[in-house]
Amino acid sequence: MYEFDEEDRDRLNRSGLKKHGPKSERRPKKRADGEGTVFAVERTRKDGSPSVYYWAAKTVALGATSKKVTAQGLTERAAIDRRDSKILKLRVIYGLEPPESIPPDPRIAYLTVGDCLTEWLDERRNEGLAPNSIHMYDARIRNHLLPAFGAHPIRLLTYDQLKVFFGTTLPAKGLGPDSIRQVFICLRSAIDHYLRDGKLLTHPMVGLKPPTKDRKSNEKTKNIRRASKFLWKYLGNAARREDQEARWFLGMMGMRQGEVLGLTDDCLDGARPKDRGRRVLVKQQLQRISAEHGCTLDKTTGRWSCGRQTTNCPQRIGETRWELTRTKTESSFREIVIHEEAWQMLLDHRKRQQARRKLASFHPAEGKGLDTLLFARPDGQPIYAQRDRKALDELLASIQGLPPDMTVHTLRHIATTLLIEGGATQADLVSMMGWSANNADAQIATYSSADVAGLAAGTSMKYAEQFFPKS
Repeated sequence: MYEFDEEDRDRLNRSGLKKHGPKSERRPKKRADGEGTVFAVERTRKDGSPSVYYWAAKTVALGATSKKVTAQGLTERAAIDRRDSKILKLRVIYGLEPPESIPPDPRIAYLTVGDCLTEWLDERRNEGLAPNSIHMYDARIRNHLLPAFGAHPIRLLTYDQLKVFFGTTLPAKGLGPDSIRQVFICLRSAIDHYLRDGKLLTHPMVGLKPPTKDRKSNEKTKNIRRASKFLWKYLGNAARREDQEARWFLGMMGMRQGEVLGLTDDCLDGARPKDRGRRVLVKQQLQRISAEHGCTLDKTTGRWSCGRQTTNCPQRIGETRWELTRTKTESSFREIVIHEEAWQMLLDHRKRQQARRKLASFHPAEGKGLDTLLFARPDGQPIYAQRDRKALDELLASIQGLPPDMTVHTLRHIATTLLIEGGATQADLVSMMGWSANNADAQIATYSSADVAGLAAGTSMKYAEQFFPKS
């Protein structure tokens, strides 16, 4: 083992170095503990010339975790500023700082909730969202979201504000759960797009739940099941007297309102062999396309500059019109097989409708297929959904024991009930009702009010009999 002699010790003392220390004098620390580090990095450009940039790093605590944050810049100060800016944004994301603590980016400092919502709706229009859906979202935005938050900076919108708005303000205005869900979806989707585009760092609706859907209670389910046993006996007789049997027969087949009102002559397919049944082709639906405002929307109040409704706007774009559009979904395009007696009833209705078209007072709406509608007003115009609902209300007025607030769509519930109690399989229901196969179970749970226990009645009774053997 080597031993230091006196000369070695003197040399070490003169250099100020420790026996196992660094080879040169230690540089004084430039920064205190916790300030992070900054150092220069040399590199060579493509042309061979040298350049220097600075790299700043710091490890920070973010709740229960820690993260190393780095940034670079042309100067030491620029690198530190960029690193600290990243740290501040992380602290906001982790909820350790309020959003307003971030100095606003001049490009987005003045973006409001109104800007966010209108940009999102314009993007939906450009993507070709169905006109009825656009109309519904537009109404929710103008009537509820813009008056409440239109002028509010989007970056300062908070969870607590929205919790009060959806949990207290909207219910106090009389909005039901389904309407509140639509408002909720509008705002959440719009904020999603700003988050996607980097205009926001955090989503104020994280953890905020929309109201649950208004599901049928057990009492409503029982009422629908009870009504399914006798409804057509009375509804069919009343509809026959008013020349509406064809309309409400198709409703009892589970067709949606728009699908029935959009049927045309060529939707009755009698070319099939009789042993395979006659068919109703569900390939389109009737939609009323509204004109659009041509004046300026005040994003802070939801009011139009002309102060009028769309139909009276002096600068309105287009005219309100009727169209036959594709079915609600791809799965909704289907064929429904019916028996011969029902087929003849529909043919008789078509013949009467064709005769009405020859009258001088019959003036169908302009548009492809609208002159061959199977169901139209006496003057030839398409039937409004409200008028269709009123016709059903008048037919049901004299029938006792029906569920309260029964609607046209209730007929679809009843159709599902009767089909399931008649032994229809999931595949049968998907085919007849136009559901997505992937969503069939959820649809059955939503629409069906069938006596599920009755489906297993034979099995359950046979099982129970073994406990009471006959002597």
